[in-house]
Amino acid sequence: MAIIIYTYTNPYKINHEKYWALIKNAFHLCVSQTLVNGLCDQYREFYQGKLTTVTRFINNLFDDWESDVIHIKQRAAMDNAIDYMDFNALISDDISDSDIRTSLKRNRGYVVDSLRIMFELGMNPQNIRTSALTYEQKCVVGIFRELLANKAFEIKKEFTKEEIDDAIDKTIKDSIKKNNVDTANINKNTIIVHGVHQFTPIMLRMIEVLSRYKNVILLFNYLPDYKNVYQTWVNVYSWFESKINYSNQNFNNESTEFEGGVIAGNMAAMIAGSTAAVNLSNKVEVTEFDNQTEFAGYVAKRFEKAKQKRKDDNFKHPALYYMDEQIYSANSAVNQILKIYFPDQFGERDFLDYPIGHFFISVVDMWDPETKSMLIKDFNDVKECLSCGIINETHPGELASTFENCRLYLSNETTLRGMLKKLKKLKRLLPVEDADLKRLEYYNVTVDETENLIRALRELDEIADQFFEDFNDTKNDFKEFYKKIADVLVKKVLDKKDLDEDFKDIVERVLGRLDEVKDIEASASLDCLKESMQLYLQQLPAEGKGANWIVRNFEQIDGDVLRRTSPENAKTYHFACLSDQDMSITHKDEFPWPLDIAFFELAQAPVDWKYQVYVTSRTEYKNFRRYALIYGLEFSKSKIKLSFIKNENSSESDLYYLLKVLNAQVKPYIPGEVNNSRKDSAFIQIASQKEKQFNQFDLMKYRLCHYRFLLDSVVEGHSVYKDEFLLKQYLTIVLENRARRYFSGKPFIKDLVSGYLNDQMEELSTDFPFINGLDTLDIIKTTTEYLGRYAGRRGTFSNITTNDEDTLVEREEFLFAPSSRKSEQSMQEIFKSSTIEEANSELTEEKFADERYRATLNSLCNRCSDKDVCIEIYGAKKQ
Repeated sequence: MAIIIYTYTNPYKINHEKYWALIKNAFHLCVSQTLVNGLCDQYREFYQGKLTTVTRFINNLFDDWESDVIHIKQRAAMDNAIDYMDFNALISDDISDSDIRTSLKRNRGYVVDSLRIMFELGMNPQNIRTSALTYEQKCVVGIFRELLANKAFEIKKEFTKEEIDDAIDKTIKDSIKKNNVDTANINKNTIIVHGVHQFTPIMLRMIEVLSRYKNVILLFNYLPDYKNVYQTWVNVYSWFESKINYSNQNFNNESTEFEGGVIAGNMAAMIAGSTAAVNLSNKVEVTEFDNQTEFAGYVAKRFEKAKQKRKDDNFKHPALYYMDEQIYSANSAVNQILKIYFPDQFGERDFLDYPIGHFFISVVDMWDPETKSMLIKDFNDVKECLSCGIINETHPGELASTFENCRLYLSNETTLRGMLKKLKKLKRLLPVEDADLKRLEYYNVTVDETENLIRALRELDEIADQFFEDFNDTKNDFKEFYKKIADVLVKKVLDKKDLDEDFKDIVERVLGRLDEVKDIEASASLDCLKESMQLYLQQLPAEGKGANWIVRNFEQIDGDVLRRTSPENAKTYHFACLSDQDMSITHKDEFPWPLDIAFFELAQAPVDWKYQVYVTSRTEYKNFRRYALIYGLEFSKSKIKLSFIKNENSSESDLYYLLKVLNAQVKPYIPGEVNNSRKDSAFIQIASQKEKQFNQFDLMKYRLCHYRFLLDSVVEGHSVYKDEFLLKQYLTIVLENRARRYFSGKPFIKDLVSGYLNDQMEELSTDFPFINGLDTLDIIKTTTEYLGRYAGRRGTFSNITTNDEDTLVEREEFLFAPSSRKSEQSMQEIFKSSTIEEANSELTEEKFADERYRATLNSLCNRCSDKDVCIEIYGAKKQ
């Protein structure tokens, strides 16, 4: 048996090639599902199952190597090797052994990927020239040598013909989701591999295994007229120990009849240096998006329209079917934004991405194996645990909200038990009677809320103790840990009466998954266990829940252009992110750390064809992207749209050079009409205020900013300060006001004033626990200087009048800077005094009926207790 390489000139006319009779009934493997779909659309001889993906077949042929069980065992074996190896013996650099271990463990995922590549390529460590390696590569090679005899890294080398046929049959059944499939009419002695340019070592090992018993035909598109563009395929396939049989059929694909074909021809001519062949009769237009977010907004609008068309068509097809543009991007980052807009479109979320999944991640993050207790490094870990639903609460969000309100009060605590002790003290202080303290966020929680939070944190501590009761500092048994997780899922999640049915199904599938991997024998460090969670805690796949990418990558172009579309569903093919930066991504992005092209080119000089094909395909990645773009333009029989993003990664990008030399006309993207209906969301209706009595300070807030009035006067009842900066400002004003009242009518004696301020600061220190020693010194100094200026030349504090008392309260309500009031005429009108009767006569029920409570940007926005909710000030700063 052998490996045979054929090419075809036109993907729409493969059935006209001389070898068609040889391949049409064979078993076909494609590089992507999109190519499977496209070929099935074009050729009635092909159908799902007979034509499937390379990845699906590899998962069946090398089922042990590709299984999650092996991945988990490999991570544990590598982690343990890192712990006991002497790395200083491997390298001469002056780097501590502990620093090397830390670096390797922080990059566990990359190191495992590197080791798997080395094992898949069958590298011989004796042939590696370590003198040419970086110190990180020397370490990985050392780990590779250490694990050569480890069973977790054994990859099957010998197969029987029957085993290969079984893998083919299983792949076909998996592809069409049927067990009783008749595969007798498929010629399993001939295997066709379509369109692979970016080979992985395991793909090449698969081809080698198949070629021992089968005729393996490698098939790819090649246009002799575009030989400079297609040279990248020749560079890769020349390393196979087989001749490339070029098609001698020069089928006319009628590309010049379409806009894309003209552009493709021009680009190919420029690459070949044949400027005389360039046809500039039609101007090439390129849309310029300012940034990734603007591009995402453009895509989102089109997808929203497609969803509406789907609804109007009674949901006959998926939403993507109704999109007027099929978008391909050289940079897939836009999908990360679109996932936020349309999460359901990107497949079922992994269990760990749900709040309950975050619970397990956070518990593991907080566990400290040295003290055998919960150590708080990030307060958000605690918040995640409280908001996931595992710990009961009277209403959703109550625990997380109370914890957030108490965050500053607890800010100095680093353990759960320390937090519990502090919350018990807070509970004894509630409700506070001191008017000065009522403006502190954590003194606005209720006794019941505090009791509930204490109960929740105790329960969290108990769960952690249950998880880690038999853990040690070094090796931990993965199997026992995940048994306990399964127990929590059953007792604290599945038993909930209000559990959503869809999520209940996900949890049950996670439990099924845990049962599937329950017998894995693996033990390693806590960090390694943490990284294994993504492999353990994933739900078994559900039918029809796969991802449907709104924006596809260039690797999916070859199949999609072959899809049949009806005239009423004609699409524009949009090739996006065509900047020099995005089109010039090289092989450096294709090797896992610490491997790079230098490692493969300098470390050894193997003659094995698999090694050479793999490395060459990676070095040709940049040219492959260029080919994919030109292929898409050449063979798409639709309208074409080109675009690029101007500003990426804090720098400006240039249009792809081939489009620049073709004098492409760049036009900035102009968004369509703004959806004015969304502006109505600013209309807020509130409950009747007939029982509410307002005062002059409420009226001042209303004049200053209607939105602040709503939050402070209506919702909170008074200003409640929530962040550290504002609380420090408030503490300073409280000290100033107390001193003015205490020293009313008395002379200013600096030592006496400082002594009083120190006494007051000591009294308030427990109420402001986040204030440190330096803050204390700074606040007392600032307050003393202010009081000195207030006493003035006479050196005496004036007597406090009724108007003065109003001013003191006014400063506490607004953290008011006196200079602002003098410098702004409008402020004098806003802060003019009023009686209670005047305030209530102006703040009437009739006025509230049509009130929209819009925010008003003003000079006090940076001192507003609601600035983080309103964010008006941040938008102003950006402008």
